[in-house]
Amino acid sequence: MSKTRNLFLPLCASLVVFDGANAGPFSDKSTLGDLMMAMSPTYALGMTIANEDYKGTLQLAESVFAAQLLTDGIKALELEERPNHKGKKSFPSGHASGAFSGAMFVHKRYGWKPALIPYAIILVAGWSLTEIKAHYWHDILGGA
Repeated sequence: MSKTRNLFLPLCASLVVFDGANAGPFSDKSTLGDLMMAMSPTYALGMTIANEDYKGTLQLAESVFAAQLLTDGIKALELEERPNHKGKKSFPSGHASGAFSGAMFVHKRYGWKPALIPYAIILVAGWSLTEIKAHYWHDILGGA
């Protein structure tokens, strides 16, 4: 498991510092949501690489792709207006869908303990998306 942490920390650190032109990713809740959505599948990818589980890497890619495809299909129905009134594609949250697919992959493949990190990441992403009024909480749950 230490191999996973050694891989995960630099990956996440690079995601956090990519926004150097601004005041940092944590100053903007929208950027924070984007970062958190990317960190969960990144963590899952790190798990597959650290465990030399290349079949798992392919399955992770399939999982994330399928989740986003299904989410985009549902969003096309335009079931609900966003709380900020910027479009009718609020339900389900694509950010939550992408992040949760990474977390569930880790949970199913490696157990619940390694999945605690991506589950925590999802909570931060969900909070940021509701704070900027891009989604309601039920959109986050629907994406999950």
